[in-house]
Amino acid sequence: MFKAELEEVGLVKDSMKTISDLISEGLFQLTDDGIQLIAADPAMVALVDFTLQEDVFESYELDEEEKVGLNLENFYSILRRANSDDTITFELDEDESKFHITMEGASTRNFSLPILNLSEDDIPSTDQLDFTVEAELEASVLEGAVKDAMVVSDSVTVSADSESIQIVSKGDQSNVDFEISSDAEGVISLEGTEASSMFSLDYLSKMIKGKSLSDTVAMKLGDDFPMRLEFVVPEKADLSFVLAPRIEED
Repeated sequence: MFKAELEEVGLVKDSMKTISDLISEGLFQLTDDGIQLIAADPAMVALVDFTLQEDVFESYELDEEEKVGLNLENFYSILRRANSDDTITFELDEDESKFHITMEGASTRNFSLPILNLSEDDIPSTDQLDFTVEAELEASVLEGAVKDAMVVSDSVTVSADSESIQIVSKGDQSNVDFEISSDAEGVISLEGTEASSMFSLDYLSKMIKGKSLSDTVAMKLGDDFPMRLEFVVPEKADLSFVLAPRIEED
């Protein structure tokens, strides 16, 4: 049996909007500590790790830990119908074939989603990633760099050390070079040795929408290595993305 009541509608709605832009299906872990989603896109280029902590719910009842597979696009389509002053209740029915979403405000609306049989075996582990540069930025700074890069190309090279972060995009006719020094406004911290990797701007532009949750983003990098972006709402939610590097063809 699982039933959880949530008043902070924007928190789950904004999170699922960003996640569903990247990943169509996911397996939710219902635990005593809250709800967690770890999922990868079919191409295994992007991975999302999302946690909604138990304390954010007005009530949270769980008899035993469960795993619930859902179509994330359909889940968000339902959540977007919620008003900011609604209370949302999530519930798993007794035969565990449907996931129910109830919205209560000026009216009461009941929705349900079929539970999908999804495997978590194909999801790669990111626990062992050893990053060489870690930074914390105002999310708007990184968003600006990504938007600049998208003007000229579909990929971007992100290089960093303890002194600066350089974001370079090269197109057929034009280039953009966006540099952020460690003492620049909007840089909260920057430390490490050296890192440089190329990434898809299509994926990166979708991930940076996590700024709807948090004004700051933690960015972790390595050399020809995945990037990790983390948006944290203290004591409420944690939305992280891992993006695989793009391999430049000779």
